[in-house]
Amino acid sequence: MVQPAKKSATKTIKVNLAQQIVEAHEGNTRIFRFECVTGDNEHPTDRGMFRVMRKVHPYRSHTYSVQMDYAMFFTQDGKALHQYHGVVPLSVVRTARSSVGDWFGSHGCVRLAEADAKALYGWVSVGTTVLVS
Repeated sequence: MVQPAKKSATKTIKVNLAQQIVEAHEGNTRIFRFECVTGDNEHPTDRGMFRVMRKVHPYRSHTYSVQMDYAMFFTQDGKALHQYHGVVPLSVVRTARSSVGDWFGSHGCVRLAEADAKALYGWVSVGTTVLVS
């Protein structure tokens, strides 16, 4: 007797703005948990449910002329999960953002450390749900 094919678990990316955390889930199983830096007060990261519309690597922002490698775009206006390319380590930026001010935030994108962005980029598919709250 032929067994029916198992339906693959749904992939979801959850961005927690208050905790500055990205989690990737496959069904109910957490696959990844990464620290991130999101938008500042003047350029907030949009809240809501989105889908990864496209993936591009390498990528350079046309708007800000900065590298955004491993870019996973989830809004029409170009917000993406992507690699952080600053000279100061992401962990320092996260600390400064929480203690000094959100001036250290992004222009609405979700910045990740290089290894984290690369791992997420390899795991995610176009169409994957992105929940930002």
